[in-house]
Amino acid sequence: PLLLVGCGRNPQPGLQDRIDSLQTVNQNLAAQLEVLRDSLRADRSPSVSETTLTPPVYFPSGSAWLFDDAKERLDEHAQTLKQEYTDAEFRIKGYTDDVPIGPSLKDTYPSNWYLSAQRAAAVAHYLDVEHGVRTRSLEIEAFGAKLPVAPNETPEGRRQNRRVEIVVEDGS
Repeated sequence: PLLLVGCGRNPQPGLQDRIDSLQTVNQNLAAQLEVLRDSLRADRSPSVSETTLTPPVYFPSGSAWLFDDAKERLDEHAQTLKQEYTDAEFRIKGYTDDVPIGPSLKDTYPSNWYLSAQRAAAVAHYLDVEHGVRTRSLEIEAFGAKLPVAPNETPEGRRQNRRVEIVVEDGS
């Protein structure tokens, strides 16, 4: 609980009551959000298995551009999708490291979350345009710096976190 402390009388009577009320509302909303998240998890069919294609597609810091090595990896993944997962749905998940977006890139990528969405969209676009790989309901997901796979304290760890994963849902 938050307590307002100061010299003399509280200049705004009822402020502590308002803060307490807002904290209660926030706690209730957080509980409702968790119930909704749980229901979404429960809606997933248990007969659907997920496979993440490896290795992921890596990106340089502060970029959503697909360079030659990323395109080569996507060419391989496209062949895998066409040969092994012909009727499967898939999601494309974008991530970043935890380095904040610098001032020179703020107009292009306002946040790491936005950058991760751009990375996922670039991968989806490449698979569609270059390989005709698409699904009935393609989803891209943006996680920003959430869910790192390596510590962000080292250059190698940050490199591993700047990735896009293709998750195939196989079965029904």
